[in-house]
Amino acid sequence: MSDNQRNDLSHLPPSSPEEIQAMLATAGIELPDELLQQFIAAWPNYEAMVRRIPRSRSYAEEPAHTYRPARVVRP
Repeated sequence: MSDNQRNDLSHLPPSSPEEIQAMLATAGIELPDELLQQFIAAWPNYEAMVRRIPRSRSYAEEPAHTYRPARVVRP
């Protein structure tokens, strides 16, 4: 698939450890060194998963869950 046909962000390179640390600092999150290293190791997997979500759909186009009370409650 060429880049101009993509509707997700999976083609972007993963964030570097420095970028991850900058995001944490911006969010005001301070982690001990051991947890920081674990977070940096896990972040690329999370980032790859989130980047595969299609971006061209509207919010209401494909609802994740629907609840219809009439199906559960009988008058």
